[in-house]
Amino acid sequence: MIVKASDIAVAALKCTPGELEIAWQNSTYSVYCSVWLRDNDPVNRDPLTGRRLVSLLDLPGVPQLQAAEPQPADHITLSWDDGKTSVFPLSWFRAFDRSLRISPRPTRLPWMGQPAEVFASCDYSEWIANPASREDWLYYVGRDGLAFLRDVPVDEGAGKAALSRIVASLSVGGEINDSRFFDIRGVPETSNNGYIMPAPRVYTDRPYRDPVPGFQLLHCLSAAGHGGESVFVDGMAVAERLRVHDPDAFATLSQLPILYRLEELGLATERTMLEVDPQGEFRAIYYDDRSIAPLSLRGPRLKKYYAAYRQLAELLSEPARSVGYRLQPGELVLFDNTRVLHGHAAFSAGARHFQGYHLDADGLYSALALLSLQKRK
Repeated sequence: MIVKASDIAVAALKCTPGELEIAWQNSTYSVYCSVWLRDNDPVNRDPLTGRRLVSLLDLPGVPQLQAAEPQPADHITLSWDDGKTSVFPLSWFRAFDRSLRISPRPTRLPWMGQPAEVFASCDYSEWIANPASREDWLYYVGRDGLAFLRDVPVDEGAGKAALSRIVASLSVGGEINDSRFFDIRGVPETSNNGYIMPAPRVYTDRPYRDPVPGFQLLHCLSAAGHGGESVFVDGMAVAERLRVHDPDAFATLSQLPILYRLEELGLATERTMLEVDPQGEFRAIYYDDRSIAPLSLRGPRLKKYYAAYRQLAELLSEPARSVGYRLQPGELVLFDNTRVLHGHAAFSAGARHFQGYHLDADGLYSALALLSLQKRK
C-alpha cells in the first residue's frame, strides 16, 4: 500500500549503451541510466534486508547496456557488455521511476474542516487481529495525518496495556520507551497545554525537542463533564494556502529560524516555523505560541516576520479549517504532530483523563512498509 502506482504493462523497450527507455501501455515512458541500473542490480542486494552487497568500486566505471528483453513474465532482463545479466521486476521499475516521484510513504493530501467521521476509523479488536485492516488504517494516517480507533479498553490498567500494545506495533522492533507515556487529566495546571482551562489555541507538541515527536496517540479513559472537544487543524493545508496567497510570508516562515524553549527543563531548539524539503515541498509545521522565545530578529526582518507569523496564526484560527470531535471513553486518536495541530475546547473540571504516547515517524512508516511487504509475499 505504500506505492500506489498501478501495474502497467510494457509496450516497448529501447536500449542504448547509456540508458534504457520503457514505453508503458498507458502512453507514458520512463528513462533509466545504465550506471544507475548496474548499481542497483537486485543480485547485489540482500533479498531480506535490501542492503547493498557490493561497493561502487566493485562495479564497472562505465557499464554499457547491450540488450533488454521483456522476460521472464513481469520482468525485464538486461545484458551488459561484460557478459553479466540483470533481472529486474517491472514493479521495481515503477517504484523507482524518478519522473513519478513516488514516495516510500503515502502521499499527504491536505484537508479543510469536515466531520471527524470522514477520517479512517477502526475497531481496536479488528485492528489488532487483522493485518490488512491495520495496513489500510496506517495508510490513511500517513495520507491524512489523522485517524481514530474505537472500543479500546478503558480500565486504567487494561487501557495502559492496550496502548502499549498499539505502541509496540508502531515502533521499530516493538520497542517501547516508558518515558514517552503521559497522562492528561482535567486539572488546572499550566506546564502542559493539555491541562489548560480555558483551552489554548491549536498547537504542535514540543517544538523545543530535537527531534520533535513525529506522531501522538491520545486514548480517552474518561471524558469531561461538559465540553472538552478535541480540535484538529491541517497545518499542511494552511501552509499551502499561505504559499499561494503570500509567497513572501511563506518564504519568511520557512527560511528564518526562531528559538523554541522550555525553560524548566533547559530544553531549547532553533528551527523554522515551516519546514520544506529540498524540492521546496511542505515537510512540517512547528507551532506553539507558549514555547516561542523572544525573537532575536531585528529591524525590517523582525517586522516582516511578525506580519507573516500573524497571517499564519489567523489562518490556523479560521473555524472552517478545524475538525472537532469529543472523544468518548474507549476512543483513541493518532495524529501527525509535524503536520496536524491540535487543541481542545474549554471544559469543566472533573474526570477528563487521557493517556498518550509520542511515536517516532520512522516506526509508524516501518510498520506500514512491513505490512505491505507481507501482503505481497
